[in-house]
Amino acid sequence: MDDIGPISEAIRLLAEPELGAEGAGDIELALVEAATNVVRHGYGPEGGPIRIEAATGNHGVRVTIFDWGRPIPGEVLANARLSRFDFDPMDLLEIPEGGMGLSIIATIMDEVTYRSDQGQNILTLLRRVRT
Repeated sequence: MDDIGPISEAIRLLAEPELGAEGAGDIELALVEAATNVVRHGYGPEGGPIRIEAATGNHGVRVTIFDWGRPIPGEVLANARLSRFDFDPMDLLEIPEGGMGLSIIATIMDEVTYRSDQGQNILTLLRRVRT
């Protein structure tokens, strides 16, 4: 968890010239949410490696996260696009305590793809330049 901050900052600095401050902030937030999910749900207390690749070009920034933890359950990923934000923010008992990370990612990214193959999980996030 301690490494997520410096990595997300590096991604933001890479993305800002291409996407501007708002777009860079979006991709940084998506990376933090995804990496946190890998650490907490993919690996758990035993931990494990995460590899992150990022590239700019074609009017956007692509970040790919590789891990070897537990895969994302299909129904969780399928439901990520469903609104987890349908609650009354004034009713503190109805505010979800967690499980919003994938919904946040799906909302702010232009493309999100995921596959799990032979023990390796690959989550790719794409944020395009918006004019």
